[in-house]
Amino acid sequence: MKALVPLALLIAAPAMAQSSGPPPQVDAAMSLLDQGHYLTARDKLAKLAFDPQGRVKDEYAYQMWQQESVMVTGELDLATLDRAHSAPLIQRDWIARVQQAVAHDAIAEIVKRAKDTRIVILNEAHSSPRDRMFALQVARALRPLGYGVLAAEAFYNDPAGKIMARLRHDGFVRRGTGFYTLDPVYARFVRTALAMGYTPAAYEQTEEQSAAAHPADRQANIVAREQAQAENLAALMARFPSQKVLIYVGHSHVAEAAIDETGEGNPKIDWMAARLKRMTGIDPLTIDQATVTDLDAGARPAQVAAARLLGGRPGILFEQGKPLVLGQYAGAVDLQVIHPARRYRFGRPAWLAASGARPVPVPAAFRPRHGRCLVQAFPAGASADAVPLDQVMITAGERAPALLLPARPMRFFRQCVQLGGK
Repeated sequence: MKALVPLALLIAAPAMAQSSGPPPQVDAAMSLLDQGHYLTARDKLAKLAFDPQGRVKDEYAYQMWQQESVMVTGELDLATLDRAHSAPLIQRDWIARVQQAVAHDAIAEIVKRAKDTRIVILNEAHSSPRDRMFALQVARALRPLGYGVLAAEAFYNDPAGKIMARLRHDGFVRRGTGFYTLDPVYARFVRTALAMGYTPAAYEQTEEQSAAAHPADRQANIVAREQAQAENLAALMARFPSQKVLIYVGHSHVAEAAIDETGEGNPKIDWMAARLKRMTGIDPLTIDQATVTDLDAGARPAQVAAARLLGGRPGILFEQGKPLVLGQYAGAVDLQVIHPARRYRFGRPAWLAASGARPVPVPAAFRPRHGRCLVQAFPAGASADAVPLDQVMITAGERAPALLLPARPMRFFRQCVQLGGK
């Protein structure tokens, strides 16, 4: 089976500029993931991504490792990230501005502003499932305001619409729904949104729309993709004229003004949100949550400073009465969400433990005596290609974290490897 690699990476990764697909070894690892072999795929990508000192030797493999690894662990280890690259420049001006800011509750501020538009666009960092759990909070808060369509970059967009039709019928995520939706947290977001009454919609550039791609021209490919996404979303808005739409995107697609996402002086680009705004005449509420984060060592001190103001909840900082937006999205998004400092419950990130699921101990029969095992939980009777409700990695001899599950009959599986992989 050919690995289904995110189109975003094929367009954006510098290492892929002269190629029509991922390197064969990365492709092989991603094929394992497509088949549900999370732990083996993660280990193979780690070997391709890191040298013996833990530094990045292949940037493309490293990006894929980040995005796949969190499907197993829930969040990335900061020491591993810091070791991977040279120390970045600390954003000291951000710290000073954060320290003078006032924090508002993020959900309350989003709801207040979402009443005045038909479109809310929220982004994520693709290596941050916490962002997906926040997206679920946003979806829940927007539903009473008439938001009824969930359009996600993550959904595979087949011309016949069969994938979305099956998702609507099933009410749960399969491995063929998308790449990022292989993450159990993303799958939980989608499953819960469907149960609330949201209609799922795909809008990613289709294979037909990308047929005229220019492998050597990264900028041209980005522009073509942004235009295709905007056109697909404009058509979607026309199909649902009475519905408000929550659009969930990755990184810079949220920008409603032209930006250079690289920060290296390249020509500025009109990203999807800017094009959609122009096509529809609707001013969207645009929200970034991927900039002031602890995943970026340069931004981390500002995130730590902000966390002291947030009271343990996602917040939006205000400067002189206006929303504070730091970094590349200043002037290009309406709001910037910052998340609280990391905390843990039941051996899991607190943001996940607060999702309403109950902690369930890993059954003793599934705990490893040697090596490492990924223990997965599925609803009893789930299809063979369903994405797990939850999964945790356990190392022999260490305390097992709890699974976080709804109160319903479950079946458990495990994938194990011997110690020695990264």
